[in-house]
Amino acid sequence: MSEQQRIRLYAWLREQTDEPLAEYLMACLAPAPLSDLVTKDHLSAELSRHTAEFIAHTATFATKDEMNAGFAALRGEHAAQRAEDRRAAQHRHYWLAGTMISVGLSLGVPIWLNTFGVIG
Repeated sequence: MSEQQRIRLYAWLREQTDEPLAEYLMACLAPAPLSDLVTKDHLSAELSRHTAEFIAHTATFATKDEMNAGFAALRGEHAAQRAEDRRAAQHRHYWLAGTMISVGLSLGVPIWLNTFGVIG
């Protein structure tokens, strides 16, 4: 029954009877079509389903101990990566220094020997 039909019925009941009886009769009628009303069984089933989904979802959260263990593992990986980066940088430094010394010697020694007249 639509809201407009309810209003017309209420007005007719008030004309035929007194106002308290009309209000009582309207209160006995469903406020919406019966197909739109929710049964207790349907509501219980929906609540159970949502409760199960909520419990399944909250199971994916980590505890503080699990988070701390994960952070400790990340710190360990980070420290290992920093040590590896430090070794690689040190190797590049030694390679660059060796290359510069080799170039310097290969250019400087002939000039030096020429200056002293060893080669000419």
